Amino acid sequence: MNESAPTTTVGHDTVQHVRDLPVAERRDDAWRTLAALGEPAPTADGLALTSFAVVKAVLKAPDRFSLAKVFEAVETGYPLIPLAFDPPEQTHYRRILQPLFSPRRIRPLTDALRAQAVDLIEAVKARGGCDFVADIAVPFPAQALLTLLDMPLADRDRLIAWKDAALQLTADAAGELVLTDEERAARVDQTMAMAGYLAELIQARRTHPGDDMLSEILALDGEDRFSDEEATGLCLMLVLAGLETVTDALGLAMERLATDPARRRELADDPSLVPAAVEELLRLDPPAPFLPRITTEDVEIGGCPIPAGTLVNAHLTTANRDESCWPHPHDTDFHRPENPHTSFGVGVHRCLGTHLARLEMQLILEEWHRHISDYAIAEGTPHRARLIRANIGLESLHLTFDPSPPPHSAV
Repeated sequence: MNESAPTTTVGHDTVQHVRDLPVAERRDDAWRTLAALGEPAPTADGLALTSFAVVKAVLKAPDRFSLAKVFEAVETGYPLIPLAFDPPEQTHYRRILQPLFSPRRIRPLTDALRAQAVDLIEAVKARGGCDFVADIAVPFPAQALLTLLDMPLADRDRLIAWKDAALQLTADAAGELVLTDEERAARVDQTMAMAGYLAELIQARRTHPGDDMLSEILALDGEDRFSDEEATGLCLMLVLAGLETVTDALGLAMERLATDPARRRELADDPSLVPAAVEELLRLDPPAPFLPRITTEDVEIGGCPIPAGTLVNAHLTTANRDESCWPHPHDTDFHRPENPHTSFGVGVHRCLGTHLARLEMQLILEEWHRHISDYAIAEGTPHRARLIRANIGLESLHLTFDPSPPPHSAV
């Protein structure tokens, strides 16, 4: 993404790069610091938009704040549908895809995904400890996507490796990760292997369609027909956007719970709180903490003129902690009567996989606390957050727990 776009002076001193805030160890403090800068605040990575009202208004105006222009600087080789488009093209794709990701279509996956969640959790339970990120948060979203597309779970690990390689290439291109020439060539080969795998899948589904979502998309005709390139771009978007964000959301949520015994106990005592807990944990830790847009015309925000072509970042972390919307916004509260957080985005670009992501998080939190009700971060182990591109997550989260059956196992 074009994070080298020039900042604009709007009445505040330009501050450090957002990545220079204490995100790694004290991200709550980092978001407080960002919110205190005023709005809009020039930073080294674009203008920061921080209030709930402004973030919501900007994300609802794709004609003036373009996401497609951000993706013009991203080399993927395929159109990332529908993410890399603005209306009217985005509206066309969204009309086709939205029903296929609706609760009615996602709900039938529940039993299969719950069984997979239980298998992963039971596999680590007997050990008395695990790296939650590597053992649960990474494999489960990959399995969920494979299940959605009716693909073999045996492909999970290579899909994850391909996804990691593609994301490392984008981070290298942005200067956030330094790869050697040999490493870069290997990541390119892996990314091409993923594209080839998806292209073969698409041809197989065109020839022998099934009952899955991809087969239904490929069966469309007329003006709704997806070309092979469009179908590959859609699948790449599901892999690159869907896997990493859920992995990060799960890791950040479990870290917050592992350091908050009272909230942890609430979920173990009352599993019916899990849906509300998912919303609250997402509010506090959106895995995509800021959403970049580029202005298509001269605009004004907070009385400050901003010229066309300016990169602005809608910061969900601060919008979700706006005191005008959430009493005690920095507290973790599973009993909020309303929680209109922005963590899935707002407006036409709202996350297509919202319902699947919610289901994945609910199943892991339900089954984890049913099987492992008491746990803590292993002493002396790192659990630093890392901000790469527009995603934040944990590299690892080492948990310890009693391998004996928990008192809530009958729930």
